[in-house]
Order: sequence, then C-alpha cells, then structure tokens
Amino acid sequence: MERYNVELLPAAYSDLDEIFDYIMAENPQAADGILESIIQSLHRLESYPHPGAPLFDRSLKNFNFRMVIVDPYVAFYRIIESKVIVYRILHGARNYSHLLRDSQK
Repeated sequence: MERYNVELLPAAYSDLDEIFDYIMAENPQAADGILESIIQSLHRLESYPHPGAPLFDRSLKNFNFRMVIVDPYVAFYRIIESKVIVYRILHGARNYSHLLRDSQK
C-alpha cells in the first residue's frame, strides 16, 4: 500500500493554533482531545487519502480539494502525487470556499 506524506501549510498550522486557543479559553479539558482527534484524522490520510469527500463548490472544483470532517471542524486538502497537502482546518460554519479560493492566489 502506498503511503502519502501529509504536509500542513502554514495556514493550517495557524488554524490548529487558533482552534486550540479558542477551546482552551472555553473548556481547557476538551482542548487537547479535540486537537488530538484532528491530528489522528490527518495521520489516517497517510494511508487513506481518497475517502475524504470531494468539494462540490463550483468555484473550487478545478482545484480537486477534498475534505475530512472532525466535527465540528473540517480539514481541506489536495492530493498531489504522493503528498497530501492540508491547506486549512476550519470550523464547519465558516465560509470555506472564500478562504480556500484566497489560498490559491
């Protein structure tokens, strides 16, 4: 089975920091658990990157983004050769299409 390298772009690392800081302020006991759930989901992409759902947003379809949901967060990534590149990790209620389009400029 092919293994993929999972790489987080700086914006994705920043998103993780923001998620942790936000949850830490509201519920310190939950902050580590949510961050660990997100990281475990990203590690699974090393072996299984294709089950992530493709995005159906017309403005993003050409970029071949996929997403993996770690409720209530969504990690957006692309598979490029043997790499999984994670662009953003956002709360599901955010306007992801606008943020992802900006990341492609």
